[in-house]
Amino acid sequence: MAFHDAGLSWLHFLFAFVLVGALTAELFILRLPVDGRVARLLLRVDLFYGVSAVLVILAGISRVIWGAAGWDYYRIQPFFWAKMATFLLIGLLSALPTMRFMRWTKASAQDAAFIAPAHEVKRVRMLVMAETHLIVLVLAFAALMARGVGAG
Repeated sequence: MAFHDAGLSWLHFLFAFVLVGALTAELFILRLPVDGRVARLLLRVDLFYGVSAVLVILAGISRVIWGAAGWDYYRIQPFFWAKMATFLLIGLLSALPTMRFMRWTKASAQDAAFIAPAHEVKRVRMLVMAETHLIVLVLAFAALMARGVGAG
């Protein structure tokens, strides 16, 4: 059972690190002038981010169902629910940059000289930055949850 639980934990962490890496890549790419090439790159990195988020969720569900702690541990753990709520908020925030990346990619396909307006790029970068800051909360909640803080 120990190797099984460790494997689930490892997958969960691996996908979480990939997610943070993709989000960080978006931040760096958004420092560039966003033309068609950069818009397509952002969309590809964002797809990587989205897939990693789904895999983090699936690995987390696997840990809850088949991990050593089990559902009885998680259901009464307030920091588990805080972590879930924060991750949901991150997911909701991430929809806005994704839609903008798709819009920029479409606009660049119609106009070879397309450059995204600086104010739009700045707004999207602020949203992605907010997501990265919220990830810090997810990590804090995970550490508290793992130690049983707040569970009665």
